[in-house]
Amino acid sequence: MLAAPLPRRAPRELSDAPRASAVGRPLVAALSPVRELARKRLVWTVLLIYLLAIFEGSIRKYIAPQLGQYIFFIRDPFVLYAYILATRFALWPRQQGFFIFSLFMCVLGVLLFGIQMGVFGMDNTRVLLGIYGWRSYFFYVPLAFLIGAQFSREDLRLFARITLLLAVPIAILVLAQFASPPNAPINVGVAEEQELQFKSVGITVDRIRTTGTFTSPAGQQQFIATAFALMLAMLLMPRREAGVSFVGLTACGVLTCLALSGSRGSMLHCGLIGVFAVGLALVGKSAALKAKALFLPLGLITAAAVLYPIVFPVGFETFMTRWNSAAGAEKVIEGGVFGRALLGQVDFIRLLDVVPLLGYGIGYGGNASIILGAEVDGVKPGVMVEADLSRQIVDLGPVFGLCYIVVRFALIFWLGRRVYAATRRRPDPLPVLLFAYVSYTVLFGQITGNGSINAYAWLFTGLCIAASREALASSRLPRTAIRHFPRFPIPLRKRLR
Repeated sequence: MLAAPLPRRAPRELSDAPRASAVGRPLVAALSPVRELARKRLVWTVLLIYLLAIFEGSIRKYIAPQLGQYIFFIRDPFVLYAYILATRFALWPRQQGFFIFSLFMCVLGVLLFGIQMGVFGMDNTRVLLGIYGWRSYFFYVPLAFLIGAQFSREDLRLFARITLLLAVPIAILVLAQFASPPNAPINVGVAEEQELQFKSVGITVDRIRTTGTFTSPAGQQQFIATAFALMLAMLLMPRREAGVSFVGLTACGVLTCLALSGSRGSMLHCGLIGVFAVGLALVGKSAALKAKALFLPLGLITAAAVLYPIVFPVGFETFMTRWNSAAGAEKVIEGGVFGRALLGQVDFIRLLDVVPLLGYGIGYGGNASIILGAEVDGVKPGVMVEADLSRQIVDLGPVFGLCYIVVRFALIFWLGRRVYAATRRRPDPLPVLLFAYVSYTVLFGQITGNGSINAYAWLFTGLCIAASREALASSRLPRTAIRHFPRFPIPLRKRLR
């Protein structure tokens, strides 16, 4: 699956080869043959990481449930390989402040972990949770900037097409899960021991939130939201780039997954992505894109809303049951579901004068801490967490926790500026629609508390950076180069040199 074997060492002239800058230069002219071969191998490695993020849950549920705790880390060796590949062949981004800061955070996380062990003492639980917590906080962050620096427009199209193609078989799996009893093997897995089974959240006695290829609805929500964003991007692209039959078939798969998800979060996230798509009518580059953005997303959403109770009457009834029951429980919260979401963003404030200065320990605010029953001085830190930002305070302490929260917001602000600049310069809907997913997930998602959300957040942050870079780079090319590049890449490469 990966490319041909690479030389043991990059040749001398690689150090003089042009590199993609922080703003971005076209990759067609940036890499020597050896580095281009390494870059392609990097792309396939990241694609493998992405596919493992999607199918890791299926392996744990249906193939090897006894090895589930080890399979959870199946992606990590490939992430490490991507980092080694980038280091050997000089693929890391240059002069990018957030990337350098992400490396500093990795080192700071190790130092903080060591200090916490010195203060609270070292035992097996603290070491286990510390390694798991460091992975959740820091390990995947540099990967986003590596993807952002090295992925070309063709690589982005590859990811989009694979994601949408997967939506069709996953929709069939979701149909089977929805039609099966909650305790059926297709829902809980094939393990006979109950502690190894994966039980989803129930909506009614007979229906659960479908999980697709994942072990929880949270992972399936990420797949649905990203597939929906890529579907709208394909819909808004020129017809020759997307293909009507391809978009039509895969859209049915995506909307089926959404209709039978039983998840308010999936519906609201896709609604937010739809708002961003319509927003292209205001900030898009070309009149054609603006016209499409104004009518196509609204038409799709309207048609889906009308057909939902007709095509999936039981799914619609189940979703409305879930919505009404949750709305009833949220009556005590001003603003309902939206008030609850905003409350999670400020909930960490109550912990600032409760948590020790250095926190209870990296990983102590996660689900693993609750499962292990971890305690610190008689306190169970895991039960103190209500939202992901609260987890930062519990794990890292008030000072470092606030710094991590600030970094999350600053990253989205920086990325939003790049996406806006790219959208104003090139009629490409992909940066905005990827940003619609990434911004919500990084700001509101459980990126340090759920393995699937963590992988999706940083992978798609990288794809969003790459899409913005490619759009900015393409806007600086001559019009003839842009028009002829898809058909004549080699002559174009020579002209640009």
